[in-house]
Parts: sequence; structure tokens; C-alpha cells
Amino acid sequence: MAQQKTVNERELEILAYWEAHRVFERSLEKEAPRGDFVFYEGPPTANGRPGIHHAEARAFKDCIPRYKTMQGFHVERKGGWDTHGLPVELEVEKELGFSTKQEIKTLGVAAFNAKCRESVWKYLDEWRAFTRRIGYWVDMEHAYVTYAPEYIESLWWVVRQIWDRGLLYQDYRVTPHCPRCETSLSSHELAQGYKDVKDLSVTVKFELVNEPGTFLLAWTTTPWTLLGNVALAVKKNIKYVKVKKFILDQGVAHVSDGQKLPHASGHDEYCWLAKSRLEACGLADAEIVDKCSGSGLVGLKYRPLYDVLEKSDALPHVTASKRKRGDDKMFSVVAADFVTTDEGTGIVHTAVMYGADDFALGNTVGLPKYHIVKPDGTYVQEAGFLAGRLVTDEAVAVDIVKDLAERRLLFAKEKHTHSYPHCWRCKQKVIYYAKHSWYIKMSALRKKLLEANAKIHWEPEHLQDGRFGEWLSDVKDWAFSRERYWGTPLPIWVCEACGKRQCIGSFEELRARAVGEVPKNLDPHRPVVDDIVLRCEDEACGKTARRVPDVVDVWFDSGCMPFAQWHYPFENVQMFDRQYPADYIAEAIDQTRGWFYTLLAVAVALGRGAPYKNVVSLGHVLDAHGKKMSKSVGNVVDPMEAMERFGADAVRWYMYAINAPGENKLFDEKVLGDMVRKNFALVRNVVSFYEMYVAADDVAHEAPSTHVLDEWILTVRDATVRSVTASLDGYRITEAVRALTAYIDELSTWYVRRSRERFKGDDMRDHRRATQTLRACLTDLAKLMAPFAPFIAEEVYRGLYVREEGDSVHLALWPEARKLTARQEDALAQMARVRELVTKTLEAREEEKIPVRQVLASVEVSAPEALEEAYLDILKDEVNVQAVTWRKGDLAATLDTNITPELKRLGIVRELVRRANALRKDSELTIEDQIVLFVETDDADVSAALDAYEADILERTRATAMERSLDKAQEKEERAQGAFQLGLTRAS
Repeated sequence: MAQQKTVNERELEILAYWEAHRVFERSLEKEAPRGDFVFYEGPPTANGRPGIHHAEARAFKDCIPRYKTMQGFHVERKGGWDTHGLPVELEVEKELGFSTKQEIKTLGVAAFNAKCRESVWKYLDEWRAFTRRIGYWVDMEHAYVTYAPEYIESLWWVVRQIWDRGLLYQDYRVTPHCPRCETSLSSHELAQGYKDVKDLSVTVKFELVNEPGTFLLAWTTTPWTLLGNVALAVKKNIKYVKVKKFILDQGVAHVSDGQKLPHASGHDEYCWLAKSRLEACGLADAEIVDKCSGSGLVGLKYRPLYDVLEKSDALPHVTASKRKRGDDKMFSVVAADFVTTDEGTGIVHTAVMYGADDFALGNTVGLPKYHIVKPDGTYVQEAGFLAGRLVTDEAVAVDIVKDLAERRLLFAKEKHTHSYPHCWRCKQKVIYYAKHSWYIKMSALRKKLLEANAKIHWEPEHLQDGRFGEWLSDVKDWAFSRERYWGTPLPIWVCEACGKRQCIGSFEELRARAVGEVPKNLDPHRPVVDDIVLRCEDEACGKTARRVPDVVDVWFDSGCMPFAQWHYPFENVQMFDRQYPADYIAEAIDQTRGWFYTLLAVAVALGRGAPYKNVVSLGHVLDAHGKKMSKSVGNVVDPMEAMERFGADAVRWYMYAINAPGENKLFDEKVLGDMVRKNFALVRNVVSFYEMYVAADDVAHEAPSTHVLDEWILTVRDATVRSVTASLDGYRITEAVRALTAYIDELSTWYVRRSRERFKGDDMRDHRRATQTLRACLTDLAKLMAPFAPFIAEEVYRGLYVREEGDSVHLALWPEARKLTARQEDALAQMARVRELVTKTLEAREEEKIPVRQVLASVEVSAPEALEEAYLDILKDEVNVQAVTWRKGDLAATLDTNITPELKRLGIVRELVRRANALRKDSELTIEDQIVLFVETDDADVSAALDAYEADILERTRATAMERSLDKAQEKEERAQGAFQLGLTRAS
């Protein structure tokens, strides 16, 4: 291999080779005797730049399909693009400088959606370049696109199936709502946006109507909802107490034991709260003047904090009629089971329209439903000093607190740290807001979801019953509709006269029911689809129906990809049957409540069971210090720059090897560099060694070698094939890569190092056997590395033989995972004992301060099992002794430390040969180059060694002559090392 080229240049050459010879396409076209292996591509969004975390995902997505292809499977690798939803809309709003939905309406839905369609492909070229550079083989030319009409038609078909099964319904309930985007969020979207925040929490005084000066204390972390208060909730069996307080006229509270402060002007006040919350509320020493259970407080009337609801005629309501229904129950104490004493006062402020529990309670009790907040999150005009202000603005909470304090209705305030949901895309605080939305009844499918999940193999395994299983066990109905624009239109039409609803499941059905002509090349997006009027499904009605204005949750688009990517069931039915379910998918861990969930939700809703068999969930990629990457922090890693510097193989290998897939990965360039040296540098060194010592026509095959090193390394190879194959079959990718790292180390630092003299020597038969063994090991190493490091694997594979143009390791068969024979198992065990004894002997040398270069007469070793003579010879050579004796016992080594003059001379010769060959390498000489060796010394022992072993030195350094001065040397050691210095000149 051409060492002078950079890794980037080498990998770009491989890319060009693959493309010139259609290697990826041919991998799809070649025979697949083992049938189909199904892989699903989780679709990325091309209107954002690819990041280093995408390198992780693409690395894990790519390796298993490559592996299965080499095993003889056909792996269809259809790409996909996620093109709808808030991610796209927000990007367009940013470009246009918009911040509200009203600005979109002013521009016009058609113009806005046209901008969205353009924005989808903003970074397409960067995605293509990134995908190509990292070596991810995926079919982008025939990728599915979620905004394509045929894709949407399949989505409509899925919606219709869910409708027909009675699982799709509309309801008026409190739902997580983003005021910035003015749309609902599903529970799986909500789960992705929690942040720890510090908010103002307040304890507020509600004065009883019939007992002026007596208050009910209620606590809330959302002061903005106080304007919508309609009731206070208690629990019937909680014990409540009324305590007395003395209030100074200046408004400073003092808890009294009944005695007035000297010379203080003020008055007594009384407060009700749960007895167990006295200490937490600072009332531990307060005088208790009355007590009762919660049931004793039910029915009490109190004065509202604000008069907003008294202006109810002007407020939005659930229905246009009976606006006063339930008003008689406003501002009273009601019973509720959800009340606890874990925090607060044991009395809960209830705003029916802004909390799920509150709303359910309101329905049970019959409380009125009035909105004091608009869908954009701002107060209605009737809210007085807060009119038009955004409820999630921190300043709103501050002003409410100030107002309550001025009116002496504030008992306490504090900063409260809690985890609060934010919109997963725009990052704004979510509010809980009552409105009409469409839902899929996932709660009715809980058992089937859990049964399907039980059949899936998860990596990491704990996710199955942990993060994912727990999510399914508490699954909520899917808030399915969105009040947005650029998305899959919900295919439901409602009759304007009788209200009958119909769900359309195909474009053919749409045309059949339409009043007027539907365009042949229908763009099924808003506003085109909004203008299509249908006949009422009830023929007796005879009126027309219009589509509901909502689009569907964008996660539904990607969750339907197993069906919609093939335009199923309208075409490709046989292809779909072959490609369902997936054998393998992989994405980041946050997809447990994203794509992983929606894939399963859709499949189970359709009665299809689990849509995938094996899933690898990936941890997040953080910076070297464990911090989230952010442009503002300046710690973002550009994946293209990283690959240019280190190579795509290195970036991929890092993602596989640094830790288990599900753990967060700290992207540390120093660690990455170390991995390059411990893996790819060693591989290239071994290949360079092979190329140095094997002639181009040296392809003669000897009988299988019986040399102990050959037998051992071939056994290591076979064991590695078995280990890597088993790990990949179990989707334990990190284990597979680490086994390869160990194999590379064994091949380089033990086999090649121990075999150097065999390659250099004159025994051509042994030379060919060593060459044949190394070639076999490198060939299989290239195959084993191919799924993980496809570039260097190709480079090694193509360099081993003279091959036909267009050959590729990625078209080769995976090595057979053979069971080890008893002899192979013994070879591994004996070599392991040898290496342990080498360690013991070297430790003994270190204790005696005798360097390895000094030959010793003998070492006596003990081990539990005997070693064959060939293994003892390896030990003898490795620790530089002339003889080894063995006895049975625990592992130990005892050296003969007597160094005779002859042994000293041999030590000098060994050191001289080592340094001479190192100087040859530094001088970029090959094995074919002969030299004149120059040695300069004043040491008598060195001179004696040169006299006695000159012929041996010449042979081992490939020198034609040796001179005792450096004067004529062209290459010299940079500095003297010990008793002699070396130089050399290429022989003429």
C-alpha cells in the first residue's frame, strides 16, 4: 500500500473505485442463496446539516447490512427522507422572519407550503456527500420521500384501517399544547422535550364568602392559571386544620400563639390547610383553632382571585349554548382523589381548562369550561392588566405575584425547580390546554404492544422492559392531529349539514366521492386538499362535506414507512410481503419514544405485530468533556472535517469500539488517534511487511504448515471468525470490533514479530508457508473488517493478490465460522502459557536488572501443564536464553544470571543487529537492498564480538561488508547509544 498518501486520499480512491465498478449496485444484484435480510432506514430530515451524531447512526446502520450481504443475504437498502412537520415549518418561519401562525395565514398556506417543499432539500447535497464519505451504502436514487403523493396515499390507507377498527376518535380534552407553534404534542413528542427549570411557585389565600378573614391556602407552580381558577380541591380523608395568624397592618405576617405583639397594630386571620403540611408551610407553631376531614370543607364557597370568569359571556366556551351551565358550582371546594400531601398545602387550585386532572374533575363535578387563554398562549382581552401577554413569560408570573401581594392574597412564594415539558422543536414551554383533537386509542392496545415488544431483541437489552417497556405499560392515547400546514392532511371529511364523518383511504375513493373533478396529478397537501368537497356519506342527507383542517403528527409519517415506502397496498404488494417485518433497525436512544415507538404503534394498530425483530439503540455523542455539542459553546464536531483528518474508517471504528452502543460517546480526538494507531496503523504495518517479503509471483501453495506459529495464528483467526460472527449474529457490535482489535494485535505484535526471520531466511519452503499463512490471515482480516472499516478492508483485500478489475471484499463471502478442533484448542492454551511464562521471565530479568538484549544461559520455568518443544523454543527466543527447562507447578521463572564473556558478546551482536535493521528501516531500504555496515567503537568487548561474529552480523543485516569507522557512512544514527555507533551506505 502507498504509505506516502494520506488516509483521506486513500479512502477517496476507494470511493472512486466502488463507483467506477458499481460495487454497491453489484452487491444488491449478486445471488443471495440465503434469501432476504430486511433493513429499514429511519429517515433523516435534509433541512438540517449532518452532525457527528449522524456519523454514529450511519455507522451502525451500515455494518449489519454489509455483514449480511457477505453472508449471502440480499439486503434491500432503500433510503428515505422525512420531509414534513414542525422541523421544516420552523426553518421556513425563521427564514421569513415569522413568529406567529397569523403571519403564515397572511402569506397564504399555498405559498408557505411551497417554501416548505423547497426548504426540505436545503442541505441535500451535504447529506449526500456525508453519506458517501462515511461509506454508508444506501439507495438514495430510489429513496422514499414522505411528502410524495404515493407515500401520502399509503398513509391515508393506514388512517382508514385505524378508523375502521374504531381506534381513531375526536375528543375535547386537555392536551400538551405549544403556544408558539399553536399545535398539540403527542405523549412521545412530549417525552423528548423535558428540561429542568426554576419557576415561581406561590401559595395563595382564597377568602371564604361566609367567613371574611378566613382563607383556604392553595399552592401552584403555574401562577398564570390562577386567572382561570374555578374550584379548589381537597381529599375527603385528609385531615385539615384552621390556624390563627396575626397580620400587621403593614402586611408583615406573624404567626401568633394568641397573644398580640406589644404596641402592634393589626388583625387576626385564619387559614385552612392539611395538618401534615403545617411545618412545610412555616406554620408548625401556629395555634390550631379548628379541624375537620376534607369532606367537611366540601361545598364551601370562596371569593375568586380575579373577575375574569365573571365576564364569561365574552369568553370562548366549549359550546355556544348553555354558557352558564355549571356556573353555580364555580368557586367552591370540591372533592378529588388526585389531591396529595406530598407537596403544597393539601388544597389544590383547579383550572379546568389547563390541566388533565382538573379537566376530568370538572367533567365529574360539572364545572364550567371557559378559556382565559388563546391558542397562541396569550391572555384574552378580559384578563385586564395581563391582556395579550404570553402566559409562559416569567414576567407574567412576577406581575401576578406582585398583584396578589398588594392585595394581601399572597401567603408565600419561592423558586421551585422541576422538570417541565418544552416543545421538542421550537424549545418553548408547553402549556396544557383544553381543545378538540383527534386521538388514536393506543391505551386499548396496551396488552398487544407489550406482547409485540416481548418478541423484539433489544440492544441494550435493558431497554426492552426498562425505558421502552415502561413507556408501553403506561401508554397514552396518541394525540394524532396537528393544527399546522406542512404535513399529511388528516383524511376526514365532515358533512356541513348533518355532521356525519367519513375517512378517505385512497385517492380513488376521494375521486369517487368528490363533488367536481379531482386533479389527475393530485398534490394531497393543504390548501389543495382543503378545497376538495365531498358528497355526504349519508345519501339521505344529500349535502356536502369538508375536510377537517388538521394535519397528522409527523411521527406518523416515519412510523408508517414499512408500508408507505412501497406505496402499499396500491402496488408492490409482493415486495412489501418480502420486506416486512424488518430484521434490523438502529437509531439513537431518544427514538425509543420516537420512531421505535411509532413503528410499533402503527403496526400493532393494524394488527401486524412487531414491525422489527432486532433493534440497536444508540447513546448520544457528546464532546470530550461529556457536554452536549452546541454551536454557541463552540464544541460542535464537523463530521466531514473529522473524516478528512482521521478517515471515515476511524470515525466509524470509534463509534463501535469506544463503548457499548447504548452508552453516551464522548468524542475525544486523542482517543480516536490512539485507536487509529492500535488498529489501522498496525494493519498497514503488517501489510507493508507482507509486501516487503513476498514477491509478486510468489503464489505457490505449500501443504498446510505445521509450524507452531502458523498453526497458532490460523487458530486465532478461526477463533476470531467464530467470535465476530457470533457477536454480529447477536447484534453485539462493540464485542465484534473489540475481538478484531485483539486479533490485529496478535497478528502484528506476536505472529509477525516472531516470524520475521522466517520471512528473511533462505529456507524458501518455510518462507512460502509463512507467506501463505500471513496471506490467509490478512485475507480473512479484510473480510472481518469489511462491515466496520470498509475502506481499509478494501485496500488490504485488493493489495493481497493480482485480481480482476472490479473485485471487492464487499462482494466476497464471509469466512466460515468453523468449530475449533482439539488440537487448535490446545495450541491456544499452550501459546497462552508461553506468553504468561514470557511475562514471568521478563519480570525476573527486570528484578535482576538484566536487559533482554543480553543472552543468558538458561531459565527454569514451571507451569501446571507441559509445553511441547516448539513452544519452549518460542519462549527461549522471546526471553533471549540458550536453554529452557520445565517442571510442573505454578507459573514461575528462575534465571541463570551468570553472564560469561561469550554470552556478553552474543548480547552485543543481538543489539547491533537490532539497531542496524532499525537504521535500514529509517533509511527506507527494502529487503532487497544490500548495504555496507559501519561500526565505530572503543570498547574491547564490542570489538571482540565483531571479530567473532562478523559473518553472522553481515547475513542478518544484509550487508556485503563491515568497516570499523563511520567516516564513509552516508546514513548514521543520530546519536551514540552505548558502547558503539552505527552507519550504513547502500551497496553498489
